[in-house]
Amino acid sequence: MLSLSLQGRLFFALILLFCSIQSANANEQTALVQLVEYVGADYVNAVSEGEIVSAAEFAEMEEFSALLVEGVAGLPDANGKARLTSQAESLKQAVSQRAAVSVIKSLAQSIRASLVEVYGIPVSPAQSPDRAAAASLYQAQCAACHGQNGAGDGPAGVALEPAPTDFTERTRYNGRSLLGLFTTITQGVDGTGMAAYESQLTEQQRWGLAFYVGGMAVDDELSEAGEHAYQSVPGLEAALTLDSLVAQAPEDVLDNSGSQAYAALGYLRANPDVLFSKNRFVSLSHARLDAADSAYQQGERGAARSAALSAYLDGFEMIEQQIAAVDPELMRQAEARFMAVREAIDRDHGAEAVSRAVAQAHQALDQAAAVLEGDGLSPVATLSASFFILFREGLEALLVVAALLTFTRKANARQATRHVHLGWIAALVAGGLTWYVASTLVTFSGASREMTEGIAGVVAALILFYVGFWMHSNSNSQKWLGYIRSKVDDALGKGTVWALTFVSFISVYREIFETILFYQALWSQVTVQTKPFLFYGIAAAVAALAVVCVLFFRIGMKLPLSLFFRTTSIVLLVLSVILLGKGIAALQEAGVISAFYLNVPTIDWLGLYPTMQGVAAQVIAVMLGCVLWMRGQRHSG
Repeated sequence: MLSLSLQGRLFFALILLFCSIQSANANEQTALVQLVEYVGADYVNAVSEGEIVSAAEFAEMEEFSALLVEGVAGLPDANGKARLTSQAESLKQAVSQRAAVSVIKSLAQSIRASLVEVYGIPVSPAQSPDRAAAASLYQAQCAACHGQNGAGDGPAGVALEPAPTDFTERTRYNGRSLLGLFTTITQGVDGTGMAAYESQLTEQQRWGLAFYVGGMAVDDELSEAGEHAYQSVPGLEAALTLDSLVAQAPEDVLDNSGSQAYAALGYLRANPDVLFSKNRFVSLSHARLDAADSAYQQGERGAARSAALSAYLDGFEMIEQQIAAVDPELMRQAEARFMAVREAIDRDHGAEAVSRAVAQAHQALDQAAAVLEGDGLSPVATLSASFFILFREGLEALLVVAALLTFTRKANARQATRHVHLGWIAALVAGGLTWYVASTLVTFSGASREMTEGIAGVVAALILFYVGFWMHSNSNSQKWLGYIRSKVDDALGKGTVWALTFVSFISVYREIFETILFYQALWSQVTVQTKPFLFYGIAAAVAALAVVCVLFFRIGMKLPLSLFFRTTSIVLLVLSVILLGKGIAALQEAGVISAFYLNVPTIDWLGLYPTMQGVAAQVIAVMLGCVLWMRGQRHSG
């Protein structure tokens, strides 16, 4: 088992590399949004009617448009990248030819839309921005340059070149998305007086500032018109989701959806609480389902498949536990509807079948929204969802760790016991770091989340299968059992105890990773009044898990070592089959493994999902386990 220690180190390295790639890609893509918006907004200060009015500004436009071309070239391959590359080249050429401002704005608008469409860039604040806190922060950090009212006339900005942005100017407001403003505040702008605030302000503070300055050009007239449009125009409320509010510049909305949508966007920028009072995961799922349907109708199956996956992973899956706490049957029905959409696309059933499946998924979402409507979840639903999230995710990890600790303590293996403890403690630390990263540095997409869970699940399943078989194969060996009792630490060896550490780590970390993301989603659904019930649910789950742990440990300590080996091996082998099914399902949802859907029920606690690949893998694992079990019986006998 020495190689398992090496596998552990390699796995940790892969996880770190994967997260760093995700973070680098996200930062690079949002930086390109910032770059193209800067060109679109400031080109008017460089060229007028084909003549250069500021050599310094024009040089900057040429530099930034060239950097944009380089940045786009370095993006990962994706369906639509060629179009984006062509648009970036056109912008660079138009700048060098001193094209009209309207041409540059149009190109910048197209590039921004393509970046969002092709790479799914939008990231959103986890909670509603605090405008009062943002106003105070603005006066402390920004007013010296940008002015008390945002007009770019602060005393410290007089000598700056280029001059600080005038946030009250409607033309500039029209060309800047909230995502672009957030990125500028986060990363700064090279060659200007705009510093980066990533290390000085939290993510929530930076989002607060982005919303605050992004709404400075919205006057009372525009806000009132927008409120009326948002509440009365059919389809507008569904179209203006949080993602669209963050990702689109006002001029995009004006050109694509008209003046009423433009006014509504202004209203939402100044009043973001309106969106956060609704279930944004439901809205996101609706939008991605429509995108999947539209892409399939246009013959883009890859884009349709990605959108359908995102509709489930980034939207519905984040509220599954909340719905299950209120109406479990509705949750299962809705889950099946999303699966039907993916199946219709994967098997290429045709435009009519895909549209019908999407319509049924929309209907299920509407039912889910009705269940969750109002000012957040009820106290009972909050407590139930909180309890089952932690208890369900923690039970599998607890059984593995408890089994290992019972074994090492029965055998008085102090070194091995310490290594098991080291594994789960390290997993808690890694989980805390994951929470920090997910909250402040990186927004884990549904696909990246499922990829991480899938890899961890499959690796954990393989190791648990081996450990379970190892225990069974030695359960009847009197020579081995005697040696274990007398000198277990030496018997296990360094490779084996480090493998136990890795089993303990990966079993706990996989569950922590998923638990953190589910609690982040649950947190956005509770109110000030129901937040205590979320913590009551956590406390109840911890108590229940503690009871399970004590019972398992006490019963295990009373069993003869031979019987304990056989019993524990069964537990670990069963858990390996469950984790294998869950791991394959996660990799299928991430799009890494294809899925052929079967007409079998979903039994989540067994890791049984209705796909041929997952069921086949579990059946093979069970058959292999039976064969090895019988061979072990013959050899030990």
